[in-house]
Amino acid sequence: MARQKYGKLKILYVKDILERETQNGRSLSMRELIERLNERGILAERKSVGDDLAALREYGLPIACRRSGRTCRYFLKQKR
Repeated sequence: MARQKYGKLKILYVKDILERETQNGRSLSMRELIERLNERGILAERKSVGDDLAALREYGLPIACRRSGRTCRYFLKQKR
């Protein structure tokens, strides 16, 4: 039910989470992004959040990935 209710808004929540929580060198793992969505009542899976990140990049949001071993930590690049 939650997936259907918020499905189309999920990408906007992902954008909001990145804008609010990835400042001053902070980054979030995929697991942390999914947890933040779950806290908002949005059920999400790794693949769908990955698709949302790709769509936001295509839209022009400067999302970067910092590798730490096998884990990718996502953040918004600072505007210059």
